[in-house]
Amino acid sequence: MKKLHIAFLCVLLVPVCVGAAPPKGNAIKTLLCTDMKAFQEVSPLAIGTIRSAGAKRSKDGKKIEVYLSNGDFTVESMSSDMVLPLKNKKDFILVVTFMNGSNPVVDGTYTPKAGYGKPFWSFAAVRVLSGPKGTTLSFGSNEGKSTISGISTGKISGTFLLQRKNGAKVAAEASGTFNVPLTISKY
Repeated sequence: MKKLHIAFLCVLLVPVCVGAAPPKGNAIKTLLCTDMKAFQEVSPLAIGTIRSAGAKRSKDGKKIEVYLSNGDFTVESMSSDMVLPLKNKKDFILVVTFMNGSNPVVDGTYTPKAGYGKPFWSFAAVRVLSGPKGTTLSFGSNEGKSTISGISTGKISGTFLLQRKNGAKVAAEASGTFNVPLTISKY
């Protein structure tokens, strides 16, 4: 009888560990792109529930990517831009990238206007299941800002509002908040 009781407890504990929710403070307010066919194929996306959230810092600390998704994915699978874990056309992974030139990423405000490779630069991309294997769509952000307001060992938090404007028209936008576990890449 004891063996049966122990086996039953183990079965009950496994789903609790696997289905752990991301920390509070993760929300996507806006996720749109009006001029990319691949994005239109999967729109509208369900941005109201974030089921997976995390961040990965490069080994040298010069790049941090924050991942927010409505699917159930690990940070490792969300960070792969070669093999996307997406299985459903309504799943997505939003990626907000922070780079600080030749210095490590620190608390502060980052903008797309800073430019690639320059200090305090950020941009957004979204991974969607368009086509047979999915694709990563860069928003080509040229306006807005991303702010890291809390970076520490094992955690990063902040806000983002990144846009691509064509004149006064907003063609792409990603906005929201994050409060996620931070892991270190091997690379």
